[in-house]
Amino acid sequence: IHFYKRVTKMSLEARKTKEGSEHLASAAKYLETSAWKLKFSPDWDSAADEFNKAAICFKVGRAWDQAKSAHMKAAEAYANSGSLFHAGKQFDQAMLICKEMGLLEEVEDLASRGGLLYRQAGSPESASHMLIRAAKLLEVKHPDKAISLYEKAADTVGTEDRPAEAGQHMEQAARLTVRARQYDRAADLLHNTLCLYSEAGAQGSMHGRVVLAFVIVQEKRGDSVAASKVWTQWGGWCDGHQSAAANDIINGFSDQDGDLARKGLDSPSVRALDNDYVKLARDMEVPRGGGEGGEEEELDLC
Repeated sequence: IHFYKRVTKMSLEARKTKEGSEHLASAAKYLETSAWKLKFSPDWDSAADEFNKAAICFKVGRAWDQAKSAHMKAAEAYANSGSLFHAGKQFDQAMLICKEMGLLEEVEDLASRGGLLYRQAGSPESASHMLIRAAKLLEVKHPDKAISLYEKAADTVGTEDRPAEAGQHMEQAARLTVRARQYDRAADLLHNTLCLYSEAGAQGSMHGRVVLAFVIVQEKRGDSVAASKVWTQWGGWCDGHQSAAANDIINGFSDQDGDLARKGLDSPSVRALDNDYVKLARDMEVPRGGGEGGEEEELDLC
């Protein structure tokens, strides 16, 4: 019985792969031109449908390379026929196949191209969803590529007058730049995040976590003045505990008081941030001045 099932499964995959090849042949015929037949331009729409059918067959047959290739050909054909939304869907499907094959290095390009087609087709919602799905696929192994996709997602929804959602995507991009140790870029993204939340009418302590994270990043950059400016501009968004932590961090670094800075960096408010900021705060070097540091220096002098 098991042998029969295995043979049946293999024959199904083989049949579907063969059927996919037949659809490719049909697509090629639709793309042919002939002066004798008075056919002066390819039938892109019919060819696109055949390429799409071929891709579906190849996926059932688990012929992943052929399925991805068919989706790409279908995308080109749909784009040439003016069906930009359907062209974007083909890139979406090709991206999923790359996930199945473990070809994550191709995901960013496919998502960017597909997202652009969705936007050109007047469907920014589909574009942002595709970009976010791709970014999540890349976060662990390719954080730098995920950053770019989150930024594009923020730009996509930002043009639709949805600054709060754009701020969420920008916040994710900033978090990943910290993971990638791109602190200057992180500072720019966190500033843009707060500006977007402000544009959306954010009030109260809802986004105080972003302000606290921004303060930590500025101190990591070695710019205590910039950290103080962050607090001056956005500090009103923090709750009482976040405010205490931010003030300890800013004053600790400004006054070269390592104990105070470490108290702020180890505070529960900081530990409640995303893990990337928690790790950053934990590993940050603090000034040598302060209670314990002072005692060590006095012992060294003796």
